Amino acid sequence: MRLALHQEFPLGRFHATPWRVNPFDDPHGEWPPSPWRLVRAIVARWYQWSREAESDLEFDELDRLVAALCTSTYRFHLPVRARKGSPLRQYLPGEFGWNPKAKKKAGVRSYSTSLAQDNYWCVPPDEPVWWFLEGDQWTAPLVSVLDCCLERVTYLGRAETFTRIRRASDKAPDPNCVLLEQRDPGAVPVLTPRADATRVDVERVTDDPEAVNRPVPPGACTLYAVRPVRPSSHERRETPPARRDCRLLQFAIGWNVAPEARAIVRLTARFRGAVLRELLRIKSGDSKATWSRVSREIRDAVADMLGKDAEGKPLTGPHTHAEFFAWCEEGVPTRLLVWRSVKPFDEDEQEAILRAASRDVSWAAAGPDTDAWKVRLVALDRAVLPPAGFDGVHARCWESVTPYVPPRHHLRNGKVRENESLIAQIRRELRQRGFDGAERVEVEPIGEVDWVAVHVPRRQANQRAFLGDRRGQSISLTFPEPVTGPVRLGHSSSFGLGLFRPRVDVR
Repeated sequence: MRLALHQEFPLGRFHATPWRVNPFDDPHGEWPPSPWRLVRAIVARWYQWSREAESDLEFDELDRLVAALCTSTYRFHLPVRARKGSPLRQYLPGEFGWNPKAKKKAGVRSYSTSLAQDNYWCVPPDEPVWWFLEGDQWTAPLVSVLDCCLERVTYLGRAETFTRIRRASDKAPDPNCVLLEQRDPGAVPVLTPRADATRVDVERVTDDPEAVNRPVPPGACTLYAVRPVRPSSHERRETPPARRDCRLLQFAIGWNVAPEARAIVRLTARFRGAVLRELLRIKSGDSKATWSRVSREIRDAVADMLGKDAEGKPLTGPHTHAEFFAWCEEGVPTRLLVWRSVKPFDEDEQEAILRAASRDVSWAAAGPDTDAWKVRLVALDRAVLPPAGFDGVHARCWESVTPYVPPRHHLRNGKVRENESLIAQIRRELRQRGFDGAERVEVEPIGEVDWVAVHVPRRQANQRAFLGDRRGQSISLTFPEPVTGPVRLGHSSSFGLGLFRPRVDVR
């Protein structure tokens, strides 16, 4: 008779150490679960079932159950995504007494500690382990006894391994792990009952004189399992559903090396390019779609994201296209923001942004090491409040989050051009953006001048070496009346430079 057992690990872990193996020297960990362990668990639960039934113990029935289990052959279908976990080490309390024990040293009475290592395997909770038992001593009454025992198995191995196991009547998958007598490359040892094992052998404890100092317990033998080939591991990211009336998407920036503040535009520009590529692929249905290959209709459809028309010319009028910002804390970028003032992002645009965020983004300068410095973007939901300036709060005083770079040169022959001074350029841009009282805005430099990378359009790529870096500085603005943000000014303001926030001390 062939039986199939369906075993789940709801907590996602299987804790077990092979027989007489030092956990600190264990290179494998027990996987798959050994049939010897399963047989012992079933026998232990037979005693529990007999006590619950309040019936006289019938050892003949137990002997027949043990014989059926030990004479069966075992095969498995193992979850291919199971992985060996990182060992856990913890100190357990031991004997109570003086610590330290040396008489010449001052000590206190306390419990001694013993370092223990817990080896385990990570098993997906939604992927069961299938056992396949086949033997000629199974009968219908014995199968019923087996079912009663399996119902009472709550753990297998260490007590931390919560499990559920039952006999499966539905269709089972094909085995992907068999037990061999000879060890092949990559095979691992598995303790299996011998066909002549008795109930006495199965019930022996580890300190039984017959079992001490033996590589395998009496009644057991070592076979070898070839585990299924594991697929390459990759991170699975959940894609949030599209939001209604969404004008702001936020991403936390994770990194091993913090992005430099001067590299903000490189980060936002590359992310914008990734968003555009994904949006073109979504609109066209072509995984290799590029701007030059798609139709004019698709170019028009992405104009609100790109900021250019079908001919590649910048859109005129107010800034209604998507803008990309980096929010900084103490000069270090911590969030990437995608924002549009007028039209909410539709489902395709949101999906393109999230797809682009699923891959790392480099902030390094162009060159052979472009991919050396990357950041990971993690989508933030609506429970995370927008940063200051994007939350609709009114304020009179604003200060720089990122350096302000004037769009036009304000010096000629080392002298300030009156019509192109910092104050004149800022007031002119505020007026163009519709801020009231722009002519009376007070402008005050509050930081040192520093070099930052700016956005260079593709049509000027051959001049990137001359136009790629500009001098920027921190600015404080004071409006005659409170205004709402976001306030962003100057060169590359749609790529994160010249972003302002309300001053905390003065609103």
